Amino acid sequence: MLVMIRNMESPARNRIGDRSTSDVVVRLRTQDGRDDWFYCHSHVLVEKSNYFADRLSENWPTCQILDSRNCVEVYCQELDVDHHVNFLRLLYLIDGPSDDIGYGVMNALGILQVAVKLGCPQIITACVNYLEAVPWEEAEEEEILRIIPGMGSLAGPILARLQPVSPSAIRRIFLRAIRFATSSPPLPLNDLKTSAQEQLEYMLTEDDDAPLLTADHEIKSEVKCEYFNHIYQICHGHVRF
Repeated sequence: MLVMIRNMESPARNRIGDRSTSDVVVRLRTQDGRDDWFYCHSHVLVEKSNYFADRLSENWPTCQILDSRNCVEVYCQELDVDHHVNFLRLLYLIDGPSDDIGYGVMNALGILQVAVKLGCPQIITACVNYLEAVPWEEAEEEEILRIIPGMGSLAGPILARLQPVSPSAIRRIFLRAIRFATSSPPLPLNDLKTSAQEQLEYMLTEDDDAPLLTADHEIKSEVKCEYFNHIYQICHGHVRF
């Protein structure tokens, strides 16, 4: 079954699902017999994923040919299919380190697991930054505690939020949150941007206790930098309202 994915990329770029320009088919398969085809581009897959780089190299002579294209199979559980689909989409959307994952905590956790499995440092970094910055519900925190510790050193920045308050950890979380709060996600994801803004308000003013951090020179400098970057994006028409 061919899965068509709505385009979010620039028209000048290769697009996932573009059969006319693709040179590789990714088959997402499950034990229940599901077999979804995604028309992709080898240069995108090889550049960003160690798994695909290995499967499409000369060191993997058993690579299948399907529909006159190389074919790479990826097996997963039925519950993880959507996470794998979102992972493939992000390979085309992320050009560098980014906090703009914008899928929600549970989905970001799922995408993170796929990124670790398929070896994609850029998406791993984006997911970790996102999970570190946004608020967690109680159920989400429980899922994080179930999944993240098994990821070793990758879990450090995320698990730091569950440890006794550390000034350096609080500062890092604040900076991640402000970057996401001033980002420009697609319109359907604006609620997540609002959540990051609420996280900032909580860290600075919540309750009658002292705020979690105070604005020193570094914090003020970072806020000023993000502010001017946001203004620049508005002036150049990159911000969505």
